[in-house]
Amino acid sequence: MWWWRCRWSVATTTTVFVLGIATVYSQLEISDLDKPIPVITISGVVGNKVHLPCDIRSADNDEVSMVLWYKEGAGEPIYSFDVRGRRQFNNARLWSSPTALGPRAFFITASNPAHLSIDRLETKDEGIYRCRVDFKNSPTRKQKMNLTVIVPPSKPMILDGTTRDISRLEEPYNEGSDVNLICEVRGGRPPPKLTWYLENTVIDESYRYNAETGVTVNLLSYPKVGRQHLKARLICEASNTNLVPPQTRLVILDMNLKPLVVQILTKEPRVSADKNYEVECRTSGSRPEPVITWWKGDKQIKKIAQNYALENNQTLSILSFVPSIDDDGKYLTCRAENPVIPESALEDRWRLDVQYQPVVTLKMGKTLNPDDIKEGDDVYFECSVRANPKVYKLAWFKDGRELKNNATAGIVLSDHSLVLQRITRYSAGDYTCLVANSEGKTASNPVTLQIMYTPVCKEGRGEVVVGALKQETVSLVCSVESHPAPLTFHWTFNNSGELVEVPHPRYSHVAAVGTPSVAESLKEYQQFHGPRLNYTPATEMDYGTVACWASNQVGKQRTPCLFQVIAAGRPYALHNCTTTEMSAPLDSEELSARSGGTGLIVRCLEGYDGGLPIYSYQLEVVADEDGGPILLNKTVPANPNGPTFDVTGLTTGRSYRLFLYAINAKGRSEPTILEPVTLKGVAMYTTGFLEEKSNSCNYPRARLKFWTRKTILHQENKN
Repeated sequence: MWWWRCRWSVATTTTVFVLGIATVYSQLEISDLDKPIPVITISGVVGNKVHLPCDIRSADNDEVSMVLWYKEGAGEPIYSFDVRGRRQFNNARLWSSPTALGPRAFFITASNPAHLSIDRLETKDEGIYRCRVDFKNSPTRKQKMNLTVIVPPSKPMILDGTTRDISRLEEPYNEGSDVNLICEVRGGRPPPKLTWYLENTVIDESYRYNAETGVTVNLLSYPKVGRQHLKARLICEASNTNLVPPQTRLVILDMNLKPLVVQILTKEPRVSADKNYEVECRTSGSRPEPVITWWKGDKQIKKIAQNYALENNQTLSILSFVPSIDDDGKYLTCRAENPVIPESALEDRWRLDVQYQPVVTLKMGKTLNPDDIKEGDDVYFECSVRANPKVYKLAWFKDGRELKNNATAGIVLSDHSLVLQRITRYSAGDYTCLVANSEGKTASNPVTLQIMYTPVCKEGRGEVVVGALKQETVSLVCSVESHPAPLTFHWTFNNSGELVEVPHPRYSHVAAVGTPSVAESLKEYQQFHGPRLNYTPATEMDYGTVACWASNQVGKQRTPCLFQVIAAGRPYALHNCTTTEMSAPLDSEELSARSGGTGLIVRCLEGYDGGLPIYSYQLEVVADEDGGPILLNKTVPANPNGPTFDVTGLTTGRSYRLFLYAINAKGRSEPTILEPVTLKGVAMYTTGFLEEKSNSCNYPRARLKFWTRKTILHQENKN
């Protein structure tokens, strides 16, 4: 830049010279001001460089002597380019007014046209400039320019609707919401134009300028942004010239999106109750991930489902679901919702067809009083069934036995009802209904039918024979059945002569208790509870029929319970007993282990039964030695073929004595003795005959064979 130093030194030493030039041309310039000069408009931006053109070419290639620059309002030149006395432009003398442009100005002749270059343009540089070109021979040329200095605006500032400065590059917005933004810019000359762009599309050019504050504002209201605006750029652009790029501010729409699709993938046409199902629901489109909830009817299922994020903005939810009977017909709903977007829920519903085995409830008819049903009434039951799918079978049961439709017997089956007509006490019991469908079978709750009826004798107790000796007291228990329980009892006695009422003090309501004089056959009879009459025949006239009558709330017993009191004792001894030796034992495991063992078959005839039925026979085997132990004791029930014993476990060659008895309710008979019995091979032993009057209980004459009176007495004492 040596030439700048030279230029300033020349300018200093030639000040008088320039002033002289100004004096010489002053008259000419004054006259030239009156001539109109075309004005060229030129714009520049503060801080940038601007070129003011000045054409220094002549038509006849005349040489330039000097170029002078003026600015309107300044009386003197602000810049000079002096070529006088110089052969080339490179040697021209340059001068720039230090109060105007100073070192920021430089005249360039190499361009076409030549121009005055002004660096670092300032606002004070604005104005009208003139360029004067003096040639050696040609007339002076003048050119006029209007320089406008443009001041760019500041960088725009974007605010939301509450005038909060948006400092983030990405701003979240909900799908379907409106975008309300304010773009504000300060300064700028001329006032800038504010424009909103969505990507490269102008969406708002409306703005207003406040001259007092120097602020330009553009209010943007963009309605209902949608899914297509995800990551879209909103740009506010401030511009007042094309000479420099516009000032911009950018906001990227970070969209919160609603779910697009919700679908339950596993909609079974039907499900079974109490079975576990994995129900899958898939949703897509939500941003951020949606909250997925499951609902049954209008109640949310609190059980947490498993959620999985998938590709392409999808989410999968898996619910472990066990349907119940009450879920049949309800809707299972999968609901997806973006928590940051109100009313963004989207749902899919599945109507549940829950199949289950029947649920059955049995009730007695509504019009019936279960505590007031009597023989002869009609009753009915209703079987209430809830089932899916429909039932294909309904059966009725009483005490576990199936009932069939039988109008003759008064059993009528009709749809879900059971009708019992003209019931008897035998109709009482537990009733159930059984229902079946394809899911299974279900039995109802039992309903007990209780029937009120007058007392009747228990089965098998309508007429009982009781044997008694004179002066022997027997207990007669009046065993009846009734509902409700009997309230009163009375007894009568009839001996074919007269009917006598038994006075109340002679019986009591106490459970019958066996006594040594009562035989084993009465044990079952004694367990029944009812009034007990202790009866003692004293004479032959006391033997007869004792009757028991009971009454309850329903009425009096129609047929009494009868007790035939007869004179009875122990049965007579067995007779005509024979034994036959068996070649092999019959059923003794112990005997089969012995070598040489064998057995006997013993057969006898009954004697007089003592007035009471014989119900068993007894056999005792005793060693032949006097007073030996009982080796075998065997009892068999009475049968129409008479007493028969199979005796096993006897040893061949050894002698035995056999004691045989008949037993009735009064006890056992005198023994019939077979002796000695020695097993030596096939043989038969038969009792002999000896007439002897029995010493016990007025027995009739009996045929008995005795070993010795001493042996018999000894044996009975042992028993």
